[in-house]
Amino acid sequence: MPYRYAHYVILLALVPAIGLAFWPAYFSNLRGASWVFHAHGLTASCWIILALAQSWTAHAKRFVWHRLAARSVLVLVPLFAAGGALALQGMATKFLTKSDPFYGAFGARLGMDDIVSTIMLVAMVRAAIVNRRRVGLHAAYMLATVALVLPPVFSRLPLPRWWHLADLLTIAIALAVYLARRRDGWPFLLVTVYSVWRIVQFETIAASDWWAAAFAQIKDLPPLPIVLGAFVASGVAIWSAWPWKRTTRVRPLSAA
Repeated sequence: MPYRYAHYVILLALVPAIGLAFWPAYFSNLRGASWVFHAHGLTASCWIILALAQSWTAHAKRFVWHRLAARSVLVLVPLFAAGGALALQGMATKFLTKSDPFYGAFGARLGMDDIVSTIMLVAMVRAAIVNRRRVGLHAAYMLATVALVLPPVFSRLPLPRWWHLADLLTIAIALAVYLARRRDGWPFLLVTVYSVWRIVQFETIAASDWWAAAFAQIKDLPPLPIVLGAFVASGVAIWSAWPWKRTTRVRPLSAA
């Protein structure tokens, strides 16, 4: 099986890094956080756990568990998209009201990044389902979704505030994983492209006045259509790729 140590890396490196990165703003103040950010934080955490579980069950040859866990994407991905849509509106509120210095300064830029990263995750999960029979490519797509969380994690860790260091570290890691398995590891090249685009959009489109004005308008939109739109759109993308029809194995007739 490819990426045999992926679940150990997620458990021993990524999970502690996520806890450290989001401790000041979220985990240390769970009671004070709004239910909107709870929805986003819970669904994002569940996705990391699912990726870890999928990697472990595949390598432990617990294929029944692997298939059972895989079915959760039918609900988890739409919920993640819906939770992200709610968090996006909360981010727009903080950006417009300047109630949070960080989001007041970078809310619009981070909002565009959240939109792009959510679309990337849904597309990669769909591609993983479509390529479920190609084990290496399937695993690469699923693990590449985890790599999408690296830029926001790195940017919140106590690292030097060099120019887009978080994105550069993500690019280095994604390229290293790709070079270790070029045959079917090219989903990690998509992570590299995403990280490069993240730098470009952060300094250009996402920093423009017209995008700031458009992003601020999200605050006044009714939440229900936003949530339902994200849920349905991502649900259709995932459900339409799911193998609903079971294939029946034809057993050869035994000789009389």
